[in-house]
Amino acid sequence: MATAEGADRPLRVVQVSDTHLSETHAYFIDNYDVFVDEMQALQPDLIVHTGDISFNGPSRPVDLAFAKAQLDRLTAPVLTLAGNHDIGEAPPFSRLDQPINAERMAAWTTTVGPMWWSHDLGRWRLIGLDSALMASGLAEEAAQLAFLRDHLASRGARQAMVFMHMPPFETDAKDERPTTSCVPHPARRALLETCRDAGVKVIACGHLHVYRRIRYQGMGIVWAPPTAMVHFERQWRKWRRWSRPGYLLWTLDGGRIRHDLVEPRMMIAQDTSRWTDVGGTTTNMPPRPLRRHIAQSA
Repeated sequence: MATAEGADRPLRVVQVSDTHLSETHAYFIDNYDVFVDEMQALQPDLIVHTGDISFNGPSRPVDLAFAKAQLDRLTAPVLTLAGNHDIGEAPPFSRLDQPINAERMAAWTTTVGPMWWSHDLGRWRLIGLDSALMASGLAEEAAQLAFLRDHLASRGARQAMVFMHMPPFETDAKDERPTTSCVPHPARRALLETCRDAGVKVIACGHLHVYRRIRYQGMGIVWAPPTAMVHFERQWRKWRRWSRPGYLLWTLDGGRIRHDLVEPRMMIAQDTSRWTDVGGTTTNMPPRPLRRHIAQSA
């Protein structure tokens, strides 16, 4: 089995998602601190963040900068993807009136890194996509789809895994209703058919703040839990599952792949539903500065 260093051993890839970090709205930093400690002990071969690194990046680029600084605390290699709370949403499907645009894309690429990427690890090709581009109608949408097709076609004997923020669909891949919960239908078919026809093994995503795994036309589709907030009632009602904060540990063992759901005991579940059921989003929560205790005692 090939590895990053060429040794014969399984490779460990950690997927973390939905950290929602901010220095001025630091509601979720404690769980992220636990994650950093876990990674220091684990030292995986790679960490992939599947988006929403920041609390409100589309409106406050300083949140992106703070989140990137927090990612830089990790000593393992890190690859990062944007979520809707980092770069906005496809303009026809922008629930928070934060459409993805040139300014927001530039803020991401300047502060964090590329919007899509490909990375070879052992016998695997890992491909990261920006789900906010899907159904956006922007030129970058077509460029990203071409990139996906090219890098799937050129991978040789490697297995393929795709990472993105939004899941391709919730329950029905043919559901054409407008949505901000998953990839909008106009772009979903091209994504799924491209991945299926190229033999992608897994699509790994986040966004909905609950762990879930399903099979679709030979592919595994796995949702990572958040490290940030949850909504107990909604997630139990929809999925009959209590969501807890955590991350996924993927093991690439030659051409085989498996994952474990990790829910650290020191990560505390924060249910923000009392706010979001009224306000509709966490992004309008009042400031909670990271250094509030120091400021109050000064």
